[in-house]
Amino acid sequence: MTAVEMMDDDTFLGGENSYNLFVCQKDSAGATDEDRRTLQDAGYMHVGAFVNVFRHGSLVMESLGELAAPVQNTILFGTVSGAVGLVATLPPALYEFLVRLQKRLARVITPGNIDHADWRSFFNEVGVCPLAGFVDGDLIERFPDLPRSVQVQVSQGLQMTDGSGVKKEANVDDVVKLVEDLTRIH
Repeated sequence: MTAVEMMDDDTFLGGENSYNLFVCQKDSAGATDEDRRTLQDAGYMHVGAFVNVFRHGSLVMESLGELAAPVQNTILFGTVSGAVGLVATLPPALYEFLVRLQKRLARVITPGNIDHADWRSFFNEVGVCPLAGFVDGDLIERFPDLPRSVQVQVSQGLQMTDGSGVKKEANVDDVVKLVEDLTRIH
């Protein structure tokens, strides 16, 4: 492990020397002491850089009231090469929507002809785990730059929730606004 940070009382974010991030959670409501002491895997992602520091915070002033994408608990990470990234806690409905969008984008954006699922899979000397519990912001942020016809193709049939929790058909403008709001949190 190269870096660790508490996301909340039960959730921990870690970086490790094979250029991966991971999240573990403890079950404070577990039935036995052993259950309460054991950390369970909650997420895996290959970032492709050696993460050596985490800090709670953001690079921008927070005016979350105007964002359509509510996020909590933002944690910045730094790498030995000087890159800066962000991990944030998303509401479940937003997370599910972004995972569906990510899967669709991965079919149309293939930089260097590398499969997105392979690139973002957590791997080290012990084994390989598919991307889970994380959304690839680098991929999501490319949506507004796509040609309009590809944006329509990617967003067609996607359902998103409005502010009241009601699901509706996502249109391109809604998805662009959401993605642009997300880019403003770092």
